[in-house]
Amino acid sequence: MAKIDYNKIFIKGACPTTIGGQAVMEGVMMQGPDRVALAMRLPSGELYLKTKLKKKQSKALKIPFVRGIVSFVNALVGGMGTLMESADILETYAPEEYSEEPGKVEAWINKKFGEKAAWNFLMTTALLFAVAVSLIFFIILPTWVVNFLGKWVESAVVLNLVEGILRILMFIGYVAAIRNMNDIKTLFQYHGAEHKSIHCYENDRVLCPENAEEFYTLHPRCGTSFLVFVLIVSLLLFSFLGWPNLVWRILSRILLIPVIAAISFELLRWAGRSNGLIVRILSWPGLQLQRLTTAEPNRDQLEVALLSLKAVLVDPGVPEIDSFVDKDGNPVRSMAEKKEIEIEMEQWAAEVEAHTEANKKAAAEAIDDFTKIEERTIFEDPANGASEEEISSAIDFLDGLDSDGYTIVAPQETDGRTLVRAIADREAMEAKARTLARRYTKDIKTYENALNWGRAALSMLPNGKNEARMIMSYATGLGTTDLITRSKELMQDDDFEEFQKRIYLRIGGVPLQYIVGTQEFMGLIFRVNPSVLIPRLDTEILAEKVIEEIDRKNMHKPEVLDLCTGSGALGVSIAAKVPDAIVTMTDVSQEALHTAMGNAGLNGVNRRCIFLLGDMFRALPDDKHYDVIVCNPPYIPSDVVDTLEVEVKDHEPRMALDGGKDGLDYYRVIADKASLYLKTGGILALEIGADQAADVKKLLNEANTYEGIRVIRDLAQLDRVIIATRK
Repeated sequence: MAKIDYNKIFIKGACPTTIGGQAVMEGVMMQGPDRVALAMRLPSGELYLKTKLKKKQSKALKIPFVRGIVSFVNALVGGMGTLMESADILETYAPEEYSEEPGKVEAWINKKFGEKAAWNFLMTTALLFAVAVSLIFFIILPTWVVNFLGKWVESAVVLNLVEGILRILMFIGYVAAIRNMNDIKTLFQYHGAEHKSIHCYENDRVLCPENAEEFYTLHPRCGTSFLVFVLIVSLLLFSFLGWPNLVWRILSRILLIPVIAAISFELLRWAGRSNGLIVRILSWPGLQLQRLTTAEPNRDQLEVALLSLKAVLVDPGVPEIDSFVDKDGNPVRSMAEKKEIEIEMEQWAAEVEAHTEANKKAAAEAIDDFTKIEERTIFEDPANGASEEEISSAIDFLDGLDSDGYTIVAPQETDGRTLVRAIADREAMEAKARTLARRYTKDIKTYENALNWGRAALSMLPNGKNEARMIMSYATGLGTTDLITRSKELMQDDDFEEFQKRIYLRIGGVPLQYIVGTQEFMGLIFRVNPSVLIPRLDTEILAEKVIEEIDRKNMHKPEVLDLCTGSGALGVSIAAKVPDAIVTMTDVSQEALHTAMGNAGLNGVNRRCIFLLGDMFRALPDDKHYDVIVCNPPYIPSDVVDTLEVEVKDHEPRMALDGGKDGLDYYRVIADKASLYLKTGGILALEIGADQAADVKKLLNEANTYEGIRVIRDLAQLDRVIIATRK
């Protein structure tokens, strides 16, 4: 087996949570703060999601050691129940593959007491059977086998040690023996998917299969590790009990199970929240066993695990769900329901086919409008969607049916009438037609139609089409591929309202970045809001040159100061690209500083970042010196700010733009104060306006503390950055 990289399991930047899960048949169950979610992928490929609110937690779960016993019992009963529930779902929705004829006892209980009683009986029986087998196989059998060694070995400690080791070996052998069975292998893959998903969440990554698959399938808080703790704690505890007769040994082992569970639970909690050397040593056996009880999942399985995880991360007020869903958890029509419609259409056509040629032709003409509408509905083609007149005509046709579902459709006979069976269930089909009239109109809100509307609304903008797509992705959570493959689906009303609201904001001049809340800079993602300036591509020149200087001077653990940090784009990027850099970021705006702190966490560098609130150098201690000072200060002259584009002057913070009457106010402060905080040989790097190079160079020369002052141009060959070295 490959060596475990503990740094990928005990991840320093991770924030451990109380969220846990369990692999089930073809899916994953997750438990969050207030609800439980069960997500499954059926053999048909459909996703099924069921959530339910958790009952109020027992006060016993807050008492150390007692909570271990309660959690052990809950996990045993709840885990078995969840497994059986997943099997029941598969029997219900995939009967051709999973259903079995009920046994005589089950059938009798069903008939006599109802299905719920049968379910409770089966669950209780399965639970008791599992407990009995476990006691016999892992408690009684090892004790009985080692009993024979008592004839040759007198040391109670040695006998207990051998018994404990035998119990561990039997458990490992059992897991190794079953792991290659097809159903168990799939179960272990979902177990791995559960761990990867929780790692992804605890590391504040976007919850998608691409991100989740980067993590290990091993996790320190796994139930497998709990079982190993149980085995190890029992080995140690039993060693103090001597070696009484066989009956007393078996009874003592069974009676001490709650004590062992309590101690093991506390050890597991500690291991899940710490990453010290002792914890790593204690966690090693459990992690090794997890290599047997987990397997590398595929992306479909990761998608299911993430669906279950996201379903427990919702607000407490979100209602429970029990439905077929898309990968984002939105309820959808199941494939089975679509199939029923297709079968219904086929039966409908077959009934018409059974009549004579003359009546067949008349019947076909009479139901033609409705047939077209139904076909368009099945294939969800809004471009050829039925008009309101066609739908109205179809409903009139249905209204003409008599109570038995027959209608007169033979125009050849003037004196008599021929009845043709057109629809089996008049009320159901009429309700369906009226539903179509309500949903399938000319302004149908499919993703495609909504996106086309958004593009038209933003057509006056240079990049309007692409911006509409980005706003759609933000409002719905769907990527570009999903918007293409699901273009014909109906949008959720709240998604459409969110999309529409943000399109109107964009029309009103609100920058796209504030609407979607993010901006890319130096290949990293930054959250932005109206309290911070939107990071520009031009500023990447400044970040790149600072990183180059740090590398050129071979600085070890450089201390970097980012003045006027705003979103933290410069400071966070330098921290991300220079792995040992310590970066201090200052800003006079508390809101901006909070944004920068969030971006440091988002990009995993917050442990190497310091945030100070204050105006320029006033935020710093007087005796602090840095290897690098970098700043993108406000440098637009005051009377020019009001001439800028609406997006900038009306929406971005003026204090991040206005550099005073001539745009040089901040450069004067920097030229006067920066050398007091810069080490000898340290770097001062500043972004400047395209026409400010000469003025800023003059200010730095007048300070008489810098040398090697040089100007760097951007891709448009405009002056953009000044770099100087402290004498």
